[in-house]
Amino acid sequence: MIDAEVTEETDVRKKSSLVVIIVCAFLSVALTKVGFLSLFFLVPVGYAVLVCNSLWLPSLAAASLNAVLLIILRLFFRGGAGNLPLEILYFTTLFMGFAFIMGGSHLRGAYRFVLASAAGTVVFLIYISSSGSGFYSSLNEMSQMLTQVFVNSANVDPARRSLLQQMITPEGALEMIKNLILRGGALISVSFVFFINRQIAISIVSVIKKQGKDRGLTGFFAPSVTIWVLSGALVVIFLTRMFRVQTIEIMAWNVLVICAILFLAQGAGIVLHFLARRTYVFRFISVVLVVMAILSPGINMIAVSAILLLGIAENWLPLRAPKKGPASTPEP
Repeated sequence: MIDAEVTEETDVRKKSSLVVIIVCAFLSVALTKVGFLSLFFLVPVGYAVLVCNSLWLPSLAAASLNAVLLIILRLFFRGGAGNLPLEILYFTTLFMGFAFIMGGSHLRGAYRFVLASAAGTVVFLIYISSSGSGFYSSLNEMSQMLTQVFVNSANVDPARRSLLQQMITPEGALEMIKNLILRGGALISVSFVFFINRQIAISIVSVIKKQGKDRGLTGFFAPSVTIWVLSGALVVIFLTRMFRVQTIEIMAWNVLVICAILFLAQGAGIVLHFLARRTYVFRFISVVLVVMAILSPGINMIAVSAILLLGIAENWLPLRAPKKGPASTPEP
């Protein structure tokens, strides 16, 4: 009798989890088509992974539904102009990579985050570089418009305006944007999407299910080898620029950006660690000031640089005194 009740309860839980996974998969796919909200399309998958204790099923369900939707839009509604197989591969990589970040293995969270971000970046670069993606065509149009607006807004005489038009060209602006994308810009974008979706998913689960709590950035420490990898990347960038080895230089820039992201997270953890010891009013005012600094052009670069240097400095200064006892594995 007891075994039958246990079996029935298990079946109910499985059916309930399956419903949650299907609903979250539909939500994720729907969010990919909803303008600004598409930034958060991974949140439902993260929620399903944490609540249902199922790692790959939510991401596989979302990836499959998204592939079916893209095929239907392309065949029947002529939706999209990019390379369909690469577009499907891109979203599938993001879904699977995000599931891996949420707890894909016993590998440390920072390493899972780096591996998933790197995989997503590689597929993203392949996709936007493919013929028919229209990505660089859109960038070219945007660079032409921005260049024209910048030149016209400059309050200079006609002679200087002509010189400015020769110096600032749409082709030059497009080339600069391409260099930024290849040298860490794409990696930063993918990492930001993973990070913001992970934090929102964990927060939602913590509020609704009273589970999934973690220390967040407050308890994050970059791997000890990061400072050496950062130093090596700087040396490689210097040498490759000297000898004009562009492929290796691009790879070194992306490695440098990964290290910078880890140290930026560590620096933010230091700031949050000290704020946690203050009063609520002090924390509220500090958060407001930080948000204002981040949104202020020029000041935001100084603030980010200061946090980055703070994270690097912790390699030599004990800014967060470790608690006695066995160390726990920090999560990103």
